[in-house]
Amino acid sequence: MLITDSQRTALQTLIELTAHGRALRFEHDNPKRAEELQELITRHKELGEKRTEAAAVVEGHQQAIAEATELIEAQRSKIEKKTAELNDGTGLTSRDMVNLQEEIAGHEARVSEIEESQLEEMEHLEAAEAELSAVDDRIADVTASGREVQTAVKDRKAELRDLIADNESAAAGPRSEMPQQLLTAFDANVRQGGPGAALLNGPNCQACGQEIGGAAWHGMLGADVNETYECEECEAVLLRRS
Repeated sequence: MLITDSQRTALQTLIELTAHGRALRFEHDNPKRAEELQELITRHKELGEKRTEAAAVVEGHQQAIAEATELIEAQRSKIEKKTAELNDGTGLTSRDMVNLQEEIAGHEARVSEIEESQLEEMEHLEAAEAELSAVDDRIADVTASGREVQTAVKDRKAELRDLIADNESAAAGPRSEMPQQLLTAFDANVRQGGPGAALLNGPNCQACGQEIGGAAWHGMLGADVNETYECEECEAVLLRRS
């Protein structure tokens, strides 16, 4: 189909706008920072699991300390009871008193043993709480980064939607100048994933790479520069460069 100079200009403009619109839509559907956001989500999940483990360690030490406290209280209760019996002395023989003193000493030794163990648990608890706090700090950092990236992606998508709308509006003028038959072929190729139309630099379709036969190519070279063709392979509209 032979088109006019103004229609040629309109077709060239439409080719550029279509390519640009496709790039905009691709970025909209595949945000540039989507991979970064996914990595942050994965990292957040990993840290969440690590926090669960760290919190369990902290809870284990806290439980051990609480149990030690109960044991110490039980031992001291026994010490108080035995000490009261010893101080009272009613009905006690010398041997009974010695036995009571030995029992009290045994309970006191047990208290010292438990207190030493409890002190170790407290030291372990302090280290575990520090680790938990460090994990919480890392989670906070990842969360903040995730929100920043998520907001950036959201804002960019909104910007891209506006750019796509502007692109479509800009294409309305050139489309109105195109012959309907040519526009139908153009749109059909776009729906198939093609560029709609392509400018020929040589004997190959610039849309799909299909080689144009020698005779056909020479015929194109001898025809009007505004003559349009259709690729036999991809059905894109073809126009020879001037």
